Amino acid sequence: MKIAVLTALAFVLLPSQPTRCGDPEEVTFGILAGFDYEEGMELPGDVSGYNGKQVSISGFMATEDGSEGDVEYFIIINDACGCEGTPKMNEMVFCVMPSGETTRLKDGRVTVTGKFHVSEEKEEGVVVSLYGLEVDSVK
Repeated sequence: MKIAVLTALAFVLLPSQPTRCGDPEEVTFGILAGFDYEEGMELPGDVSGYNGKQVSISGFMATEDGSEGDVEYFIIINDACGCEGTPKMNEMVFCVMPSGETTRLKDGRVTVTGKFHVSEEKEEGVVVSLYGLEVDSVK
């Protein structure tokens, strides 16, 4: 499944122009997870409107494979899911650190800031992610 995450995040690894200007917009899982997701659906405007914007989002850090320590990739999970069971597709944001950088996984709620991507990312015809984030900071 780690390959699925890396494939899903391929769009994030493409070179991009710096977009850090002004304060990031706060986006919540109340908005991101506030609809019943079905594959192929048109995502709500209040969700797709964040595509390409600098945002901050809060939730719990996790890795797909349960690894600990310093990581290049991680998932931010909706606080409301209670970190139990499998989160829904729209309750996860797949995050990637800048090239060559890592971050230590943190316990409890964190706030991650960076450039947000909204898109159904597929691997072998199956949606593996809806949301991605190019990380600027983790607090």
